[in-house]
Amino acid sequence: MEEKRLKLMLLSDPGNQVARTFSLVYKLPEDLRRVYLGFGVDLRRYNGDDSWTLPMPARFVIDQSRTIRSAEVNADYTVRPEPEETIKVLRCMNEAPTHSGAMDFESCIRAA
Repeated sequence: MEEKRLKLMLLSDPGNQVARTFSLVYKLPEDLRRVYLGFGVDLRRYNGDDSWTLPMPARFVIDQSRTIRSAEVNADYTVRPEPEETIKVLRCMNEAPTHSGAMDFESCIRAA
């Protein structure tokens, strides 16, 4: 994220260990495994195990006090959080606590 000068951490989750902790993993049925292999996609090799699992797309915005400020999960991998929504949450996190007289986080989200 250095090229965009963003100061945030992104999670990479090889093997779906974190996703599994949050119940965000699903197992591909046998018929889909054959389809994936037909396209040359071998999840066993990619994941490093025989689980044939994939994570559901998710976005969590967590503040420095470890409070989840926003969460979005959808089992349909084609439905992804809009970047504008993430930016709105980040702006409210940044602006609400720092400016005197500014709205609190929840008010900022509702107003945005």
